[in-house]
Amino acid sequence: MKRNDEKIKNFQSYMKRKGIDACAVTDLDGVNFFADFSFAGQGDAYLLITRKKAYCFTKQMYAADLKKKAPYLALVDSLDCADIVKKARSLKAENCVFDAASTGYLAGKLFYESGFKEAAGLISEVKEEKTASEISRIKKACAISAKAYDIFRKKLKAGISEIEAASLLEGIMSDLGGQGLAFTTIMAFGANSANPHHINSSRKLKEGEVVLLDYGCKYGGYCSDITRTFWFGKNPSAEFSKTFDLVKAAHDEALKYVKAGAAAKEAHNRVCEFFDKNGKLAKYFIHGLGHSLGTAIHETPYLNPRSLSTLKTGNIVTVEPGLYFEGKFGIRYENTVLITDKSVKILTK
Repeated sequence: MKRNDEKIKNFQSYMKRKGIDACAVTDLDGVNFFADFSFAGQGDAYLLITRKKAYCFTKQMYAADLKKKAPYLALVDSLDCADIVKKARSLKAENCVFDAASTGYLAGKLFYESGFKEAAGLISEVKEEKTASEISRIKKACAISAKAYDIFRKKLKAGISEIEAASLLEGIMSDLGGQGLAFTTIMAFGANSANPHHINSSRKLKEGEVVLLDYGCKYGGYCSDITRTFWFGKNPSAEFSKTFDLVKAAHDEALKYVKAGAAAKEAHNRVCEFFDKNGKLAKYFIHGLGHSLGTAIHETPYLNPRSLSTLKTGNIVTVEPGLYFEGKFGIRYENTVLITDKSVKILTK
């Protein structure tokens, strides 16, 4: 059995339990996930998965590679979603569904009018518990990212711009075996670190200021995610040191609640309580505690106060508490972690 085939077979078992005869998959991430193949862009391929077979509707240009890498996919030379409907009808599939949360308007309208039922979040739910192969590739991506940080710290010099520093870090990950970026690198110097989603600029690094980097690479199609914050230069300020220690302690506190069977929002809420017990600082924690990742950098379950998910063995999530003081600095400390039966394992050490 190929590693790709495992995902489809798992999904077919899920379909059988749910009484689903066929499922249309049209979003790029969902297609790449099941095919375990990197199609270049949205609309390059669609899937129809039945209980016994998986059909890939794609361009002829992909055929040769797909036959080698995904021989279990039956190829159809078409990118017309109407042909997906026709194929489902020819197979006499009765209960047909599509993931309404990840399907474009026109395709969704076509499926709906053709009798397909909406199943919002269906694909994201299936992706939550990672297979052994997925875990292995995420571990490798995380190891590359973690090692890149040590090398980057040694090469970082005053006078380099945020854009140049991001490029330096990305080149190091590539040299270590990274296969592309998991997302756009965030490189923030000084007061820019107070913006969690800062856009890199030409601002140059100075001695005696904060550096925040949020970055990740891909390996085998799977993402890593890590954030580190440090003081560039000698003698960090007392305020920075105290805040860093607090954020790191919040991260370690959160790990106590990131476990199988726990509500996904619990760890976030506990971090807020922790920050408020240590200076009424929860108001400066302005984003969710974390999210899952896989072929996409943001997947369910999310570790935020709105989440209705329950954490499970096999989930891989980020844990990333932070405090942000506008005009001064921000500190975020993030690791990607694997939830096992008995513990949580940090993958980005």
